[in-house]
Amino acid sequence: MVVTDDREAIVGSHYRAAMDAAVNGTPEHDQARREYIEALRAYRNQPGGFWVAAGDAQAASEALIGSRPIQGLTSAVLLSDGASRIADRFALADWPEVLALITKSGPAEVIRQVRAAEGSDPQGRKWPRGKTHDDATLAYCTQLGETVSLPN
Repeated sequence: MVVTDDREAIVGSHYRAAMDAAVNGTPEHDQARREYIEALRAYRNQPGGFWVAAGDAQAASEALIGSRPIQGLTSAVLLSDGASRIADRFALADWPEVLALITKSGPAEVIRQVRAAEGSDPQGRKWPRGKTHDDATLAYCTQLGETVSLPN
């Protein structure tokens, strides 16, 4: 099961055409990025917009939430938007492939592949984006359905 919060991307899609059309690192891209960021400010931490806890801890109350019984679950993965680029921006893997990569090679391999993709396209020609590099964080939780004995 994949759950994503794409509210920022949905809002941003209305404002990013000029930024995506410009080459990263150029004055045109820098100006278009500034205009894009300014347009998004009106939607940050607002109803109908998107929520960023770094700007306001109360934004956490707007998080997408849900629950699932732990029985039968073996793992869970949480990715920041910078790490999820492997699937949702760069399309280097689909979600089952991302999970298989993490299981086989560990979370660092996902980050390595994201950084390699970013480095292979610093101007954003293949994958238009606001920033050449984005922060990338990944948490891989295992042994979810297991009983773990702790030492006394």
